Amino acid sequence: MNTVGRAQHSEPTFTLYGRIAAKYAGYIGRPYADLHLSLIIDDAYNGITVIDGQPTFGEAGLHNLLRIRTNIYTNELPGGVIVKIPLDPPAGMSRETFARELVIRATNFASYVSPYRPPAKLRGDKMNPGEYNSSSYLAALLRSVMGYVPEVHVTGYQTPGWEQPMPLHFFKGEALR
Repeated sequence: MNTVGRAQHSEPTFTLYGRIAAKYAGYIGRPYADLHLSLIIDDAYNGITVIDGQPTFGEAGLHNLLRIRTNIYTNELPGGVIVKIPLDPPAGMSRETFARELVIRATNFASYVSPYRPPAKLRGDKMNPGEYNSSSYLAALLRSVMGYVPEVHVTGYQTPGWEQPMPLHFFKGEALR
């Protein structure tokens, strides 16, 4: 039976949305264009929540220029999506718990601390230790909740910061390796 009550208590779904990183700058990557990944949490009760990492500009003062920060917004999907990758919670974790933990960890992330770096030399090299970008942010967030980084391979595109073990990130004092 399709009722409002049933829809409001439906379990959340999780999808990684990939689009070209930094609009046109993502096409500079070699041998393939770079993808920026965003996590979409969708359920009928809470609506749509989008989580990703973004570089800072002048919004937090010049001393915080080009740092990584959490970006969370609701009820609006990113545009220019090239690929959608479904994501499931780790074994033994409910969908509701997974959604709640992702949002809690994202809001507790120490924004404006770690430097933001584009992929090394923008030539398709892997991220170097200590370099952070929007994809490595999301991979670290997922690792903090799932205990591992899910494999993400999109033919013809790069996911910089996703291909190797993640650099150290801090979520409310908790070091993630």
